[in-house]
Amino acid sequence: MRQDNKKVGAIGEDAAAQLLRKKGYQILERNFRTRWGEIDIIARGKWKGRTLPLTLFVEVKTKTGDQYGEPWEMINMRKWQQVKNMAQVYLTKNGLGEVPCRIDVIGVWLDLDHEVEKIKHWENVTGLDLIGRV
Repeated sequence: MRQDNKKVGAIGEDAAAQLLRKKGYQILERNFRTRWGEIDIIARGKWKGRTLPLTLFVEVKTKTGDQYGEPWEMINMRKWQQVKNMAQVYLTKNGLGEVPCRIDVIGVWLDLDHEVEKIKHWENVTGLDLIGRV
C-alpha cells in the first residue's frame, strides 16, 4: 500500500471511530488482524434498546473523489466473507459466542487537503442482526 493510501485510510478510520463514539459506542479494537485480513473497528453499544450489548464489526472505506460510487460498493463478496470469518474469530477468541452482532460500513470522503468532507454510517449492511454468528 502506498504511503498516501495508508495516510488516507488512517484519517478515515480516526473519523469513523470518532463518529461511533459520538453515537455512544465504545471502541474495543482497531485493526484487528487475523489470517483473513483485518477488521478496521470493533465496537460495542446498545442493541435496539435491549440489555445485551451489541458488538459491531465495522469496515471503513475512505475516498478522495467520486470514483467507484458509494464506499460500501467498493466491498466485494470475497471481502464480506473475510469480514464474517474475522468477526467469528474475534467472537470465539473473546468468549462472546452468544452476543448480538452486526456488520456495518462507514464511508468517509476527504477533500484534496485530506480533511473530512462527509461521513456516512450504513448499519447492518449484511441485512442480518445476528446472535453470535456472522
